[in-house]
Amino acid sequence: MLDWDDLKTFLAIARHGTLSAAARELKVSQTTMGRRLANLQDRAGVTLLDRTPTGFQLTANGAAILDEVVRMEEAALALEHTISGRDCRLEGIVRITAVETFAAHILTPGLIPLHKAHPGIVVELIAANRSLSLARREADIAVRLGRFEAHETVVRKIGEMAFAVYAAPAYLAHHGVPDWTAGATGHRLVRVQDDLHDTPDARWFADRASSAEPVLLANSREIQLRGVAAGLGLGCLPCYLAEGYPGIERIEAGSQPTREIWMGVHRDTRQAPRIIAVQDAIFEAVAAARALLIPGQI
Repeated sequence: MLDWDDLKTFLAIARHGTLSAAARELKVSQTTMGRRLANLQDRAGVTLLDRTPTGFQLTANGAAILDEVVRMEEAALALEHTISGRDCRLEGIVRITAVETFAAHILTPGLIPLHKAHPGIVVELIAANRSLSLARREADIAVRLGRFEAHETVVRKIGEMAFAVYAAPAYLAHHGVPDWTAGATGHRLVRVQDDLHDTPDARWFADRASSAEPVLLANSREIQLRGVAAGLGLGCLPCYLAEGYPGIERIEAGSQPTREIWMGVHRDTRQAPRIIAVQDAIFEAVAAARALLIPGQI
């Protein structure tokens, strides 16, 4: 019989095209991935994936079995969800995915009361800019700044966060306070990368500063914060991260943008006691941080 781990390896490489990306998904080494693929192809007696200069490509034999392996994965995940959903223990690993700065500044402090109440629960906090899949068990709970689209996910809104424009005093002394009616002409921007530009706060900032020139693009809020503090330019940052940070100040720019905070869990595991306990801890952590997320003066 073919080994399911080998088939999962084939599927991950087919999806990602490289051993390194597939290994990160399955949390094993590239050596293990290569060994499993070779083992599968030896057992099957055919080549399923060809290595090319740009990555692995499906052969005709690989393409012929791909849909069947996907169905096997879906069945295995459904079984895993059913088993996990009936696990009544208040212990074990619970994987949470959230963007890094939010996970670090808001969620992590909320783990202290959780650990005191349920020391058997181990939280695996996965900081990721991409949306990890709850259906594929990449995470048990997802916290996102926007609504979920997956139908198998049970979601609820747990809060909001505000954004504002910040700059270093030295930068303002040199460039002056921006004239938003003129699109902040003559100013420089520290902002998100173009592929992350379609968010409420990014669109708001782009509209206000339409005549300014970008000087630093980053997918990390921490990098943006440090860029603003270094005097590179104006930045639209989450208030919980930037408010009170040394060496920067908030600039009035009219009504400030906010984003909704949503929490989601797969419907098959939502009743597991450890999942409920961690969800409650996340909710309490966000509630406790409300004054940081939505400063009273905004």
